[in-house]
Amino acid sequence: MSTALAWRRPPAAMRRPRRLLGGLGLLLLLAAAWLAWRTLAAPAPYRYVEAAPSQAASAPALRQFNLVDAEDGKVLAEADVAAAAQGPVLLGWRAQVDDPLLYLTVPADEAQRLAAVLARHRTPEGVLLAWWDSSRQLRHGGAGEVFFDRHLGVPLFVPERWRAQQRRVVQVEQAFWGEAGDAAQRAAFGVFTRALASPENEGVALLRSLAPGRNLIVVLHLRDLLLLGQVHPDRVAVSFRDFADSGDVHRSVRGVQGWLRETGQAAYGVLKLPGNRLRVIALQDAAGADTLAARLLPVIGNRQEDVAGMTLVFRSDGFVVYELAAADPAR
Repeated sequence: MSTALAWRRPPAAMRRPRRLLGGLGLLLLLAAAWLAWRTLAAPAPYRYVEAAPSQAASAPALRQFNLVDAEDGKVLAEADVAAAAQGPVLLGWRAQVDDPLLYLTVPADEAQRLAAVLARHRTPEGVLLAWWDSSRQLRHGGAGEVFFDRHLGVPLFVPERWRAQQRRVVQVEQAFWGEAGDAAQRAAFGVFTRALASPENEGVALLRSLAPGRNLIVVLHLRDLLLLGQVHPDRVAVSFRDFADSGDVHRSVRGVQGWLRETGQAAYGVLKLPGNRLRVIALQDAAGADTLAARLLPVIGNRQEDVAGMTLVFRSDGFVVYELAAADPAR
């Protein structure tokens, strides 16, 4: 007698639930496909519109564009844009709603003042390293050659209401500003941000790896901490709050210190903003306060001794400029 088991067709009562489950699964797949198609086919939530030429009459080479909401036509941000061989240069960005929106640039007047200093004093053999948008501002202002000369678009502060259309947002940005650099520059910029978000010794070594054997001019702005927190949230936990600058130093200090105590911040720096405002940028834990960027920038509350190899040569507004000599090949 054979011991093989004969397969028997399940009764109809058992087949019906399986058919129902199969049909439900198909419906879910179709619904997901429809939602994905709808997201991709949806129009972009905003567009760039050039402002009237009269608004930029004082600087004819400068063009102003408004970021306009696609639904109600409201101006969400204003952008000052200059032409360059490497594509449009974002010189200024003024969000008209909650800041940050897409970009958070260094004030154009601060970049222009630093560019003039660098044009007079930097050595031609030095390689200038700064965040990509600061680099392009400084080069446009006459600071000379920079390492990052493309619009890399990192990070992009996409508001929650646009997250479902993030791909369309990226498409709009690339259509306006051009493709986000070549692969080599994007990879190098990743090394740069990892260096800033690393402990100091590791960070200095990563910076040197970008241009082996050459002296580096490292330019940072206090604003860069907010960008680092967006790019490397696992390494740099950062927050900020804007305060009214009443002109009374003691009142301003009490307000800032009260917020820092309530939120338990580890270290902080302060930027002056237009319209009599102060922006306090705070690092939430000791690990973030001990990164290379926080050690180099004017931050209060963390270790204050010098970073080995980094020589501070200039400080203006929110900017700091360091020289990093090439590593000694004998060591």
